[in-house]
Amino acid sequence: MQSRQDVIIIGAGASGTLLAACLLRGARAPLRVALVERGERLGRGVAYSTTSARHLLNVPAGRMSAWVDDPEHFLRWLRVEAPDTPPSAFAERRRYGQYLESVLKESAARAAPGVLLETPHDEVTAVEETADGVKVSLASGASLEAKSVVLALGNALPADLRVPDGGAYASPRYHRSPWMAGTLEGIGSGESVLLIGTALTMVDTVLSLGERGHQGTVHALSRHGMLPHPHRAHGAKTPAAAEPLRIRELLRSVRREMDRCRDAETATQAASPSAEGVVPFSTLRVRDVLRTMRQEVDAQAAAGADWRAAVDSLRPVTTPLWQRLSEPERRRFLRHLRAYWEVHRHRMAPEISDVMDAWRREGRLVLHAGRVLGFELEPDAVAVRLRPRGVREPQVLRVQHVINCTGPESNPASRGQPVLRGLLEAGQARADALGMGLATAPDGAVLDARGQPSSHLFTLGPTRRGDLWETTAVPEIRSQARELADLLLRRLGMSRTATPEPAASP
Repeated sequence: MQSRQDVIIIGAGASGTLLAACLLRGARAPLRVALVERGERLGRGVAYSTTSARHLLNVPAGRMSAWVDDPEHFLRWLRVEAPDTPPSAFAERRRYGQYLESVLKESAARAAPGVLLETPHDEVTAVEETADGVKVSLASGASLEAKSVVLALGNALPADLRVPDGGAYASPRYHRSPWMAGTLEGIGSGESVLLIGTALTMVDTVLSLGERGHQGTVHALSRHGMLPHPHRAHGAKTPAAAEPLRIRELLRSVRREMDRCRDAETATQAASPSAEGVVPFSTLRVRDVLRTMRQEVDAQAAAGADWRAAVDSLRPVTTPLWQRLSEPERRRFLRHLRAYWEVHRHRMAPEISDVMDAWRREGRLVLHAGRVLGFELEPDAVAVRLRPRGVREPQVLRVQHVINCTGPESNPASRGQPVLRGLLEAGQARADALGMGLATAPDGAVLDARGQPSSHLFTLGPTRRGDLWETTAVPEIRSQARELADLLLRRLGMSRTATPEPAASP
């Protein structure tokens, strides 16, 4: 059976759901959109499929609206049931999944006559370009055709560490991801556990273990052994009256550095106007940006301000900064500074930070800085051979279970998804230079093996991280969804006409 659509979106996590909602909200008839999701629920993905009340958003509710032009939409939605919810509250992630589903349903219900949404629950096995569009093959044997296809694939499972596993990977003592069904069910309450990774995925796993009454020691290991910092507690005051000025100065200094680099490129190109194949160089260095950042944070601290304001103020220019860095400079950042950026940028809710502190004080959570060298499966344990940071001699840590909390695999060649593998093998797509996602044009079009943008194939969200860096959080994804929806509608001869909708009921 074959169905003809205008737009096919593969994946109904946050990225796909927000894009579908934007299309439905902005389209004039006729328009047919298919949102293909292999899971049972829409709007969930890995991030919001949790059922635990302990898993909270790491962005305040006041900044989590689905709509760019209605920033309090999510907050109003929450206040239908909890009228006193402040903008600074950190809502349950499962509630945000419900919210995204309600946004999609509301958008479909209010769409113009003839604007239709189909939501087949199926798995895409192949995507191939045709003379006038794209054909999508499904595991059920059905197929869809459309003028445009959008890969909204979200986050993949973590990759197994490329170390000798000694039989551990094939055993029930190793768990590739904490999000896989049944991962924690086989872990006894008194058994010791090693969590590989110390970022937000590890934090969620500790919370889940605690919810199950786990009493054994939990070890967590990463290269630097650092936990994410907490957000500022609700109601905490920043005493520095000069803080807004300092933030403006920070943005000005960063932009001055970017302008200096752009001027240098312009002068170089003007000196060689006839040179063919010259790749514009960038003189913006990670070291320069870091130095500017440190100066501003120090200045804020001296004035009694909070360093979080300086980090958050970079958000509007993070992507332009990333794009001004040369590939060697990006690699330098990933190698030396990524861990420090992550713990400052992707923070925990204050109440979750309190739980982590309590576990550490009680000795239930032990942090390790180091690198895993290999595993060896033993009759009643896994022997983890590791090298602690700053120590020459390897050590062995014995635990009953190992859970991979390193975060999603980003390299499209290693994600294990048939649709990506097929596109890469056919030359219809290619990985970005850093292997962090797909190579894309500025509008989200997928680049083929020759570097040419596709006329029919697009992507958004985590698959664009190598090109954009800041592309995994809702505030960035909703902007991408809005811009891509507008582009697709224009290509179909439509223009945005809708106005913001009122908050949906929970």
